[in-house]
Amino acid sequence: MISGMSGAQFAQQLINAERAGKDNLYQSSKAGYQKQLDAYTLLDKGLDRLNSKLTTLGSDAFKGNIAEVTDENIYVSSSAKAPQGNFQLSVEQLAQAHQLVKPFASEDATLPASGVIQISMGGETMSVDLAMVNSGGSVSVSELRDMINQHPNNPGVQASLVRTGGQVQLMLTSKETGKANSISISLDGADWGMVETQAAQNAKATLNGMSITSASNMLTQIVDGVDIELRKVHEAGDSSNISIKADQEAGKEAVKAYVDTVNELLRQISQLTRGLGVDALDDSKDKDDKDSKSSKIDESQLGILKGDTSLRTLQQRLRELSFQAAPNGLTLADAGIELTRNGELKLDEKKLENALKTQPQAISDLFGAKGGMVDKVQELTKPYTRFDGYMDMKKSNLKRQLDRVEDSMERHNRMMEQRYQIYLKQFTAMETTINELNSASGLFY
Repeated sequence: MISGMSGAQFAQQLINAERAGKDNLYQSSKAGYQKQLDAYTLLDKGLDRLNSKLTTLGSDAFKGNIAEVTDENIYVSSSAKAPQGNFQLSVEQLAQAHQLVKPFASEDATLPASGVIQISMGGETMSVDLAMVNSGGSVSVSELRDMINQHPNNPGVQASLVRTGGQVQLMLTSKETGKANSISISLDGADWGMVETQAAQNAKATLNGMSITSASNMLTQIVDGVDIELRKVHEAGDSSNISIKADQEAGKEAVKAYVDTVNELLRQISQLTRGLGVDALDDSKDKDDKDSKSSKIDESQLGILKGDTSLRTLQQRLRELSFQAAPNGLTLADAGIELTRNGELKLDEKKLENALKTQPQAISDLFGAKGGMVDKVQELTKPYTRFDGYMDMKKSNLKRQLDRVEDSMERHNRMMEQRYQIYLKQFTAMETTINELNSASGLFY
């Protein structure tokens, strides 16, 4: 053509100019709806995190116990059921597994071709009939080891070979400790010549003057909620002091997590509905926190939900909880939590530690009792977090808006493609005519 462009290029340029306005409008609408959807999704996750922290506060955060022991002779673990106090425990004897050995020249040493080996423990017996398994007289002691370990009626005995001093010893060990798990072994009812290297014995200990006997070195529920593992015998006159006390650190960490999570949500609502400055986006103490990174708001999202009064109302009511009293009369201030001028919570850790020491039950009730802070926050956030609640409704509406925009974009694309084909046909015909005229005019020169 005269311009140097083909008909297809002319058609495409016209279409680009014609569709640019609506393309920009649709892309802008789509981006806006998507940013709003992302914002509500982010807030929804923030509410989920808050309710997760509430669950921790409302369960056993203030009821846990820790057990401290004065030496390494025992290991103690405790649950919330454990009574707080001090206990003296002296280990007199550890439980042992029974052990027998019998020497052989080598692991290939063969066994008698007849006779019945019987191994008994704890009232159960297994038998190996050598006449059946070793009629040819070629079965070795190593094969006997495998027969014992794989026997379907094995009463709980582990067979192994110990190589030492140029000999091999067949060793039988009871899998469970305790006197009741003694092993007896015979060949045709007679002693087979196995030697005891470790006696079967029960553990013996004294707890606050009371004698304890156990087949195991693990003393479970001797005291409610307390498990004690015996590891070493005490010297005569010595004992371990067990101190069980409230785990204040667990309660402290739960309160700190609550404050941090509430502040995160308050900050998100401010940034999304009011468009705070970019500096408000940076919180250096959370840079290594995985959850915090996933909840960060970028600059393009500032103020994206401006005008959402429901979110602003939620924010204000979360702040007002700082001044509301629990049924026991305590407020968050009694736990060291105050509302600052910038509208966020601030925790005085020293005040919280003192409160947990002086009135642990009252602080526990402040959060976890019926009508306490956990109930108040859950009641406040329920309309937002429940199925088909405010957040679900907002996200569903935005998804429908996105679907409508994408449908409109598809229709627009189809219509522009049709118009392109019309333009292409017209310009191609014009291009053909021009070429024909140019060829005809050449005949006159």
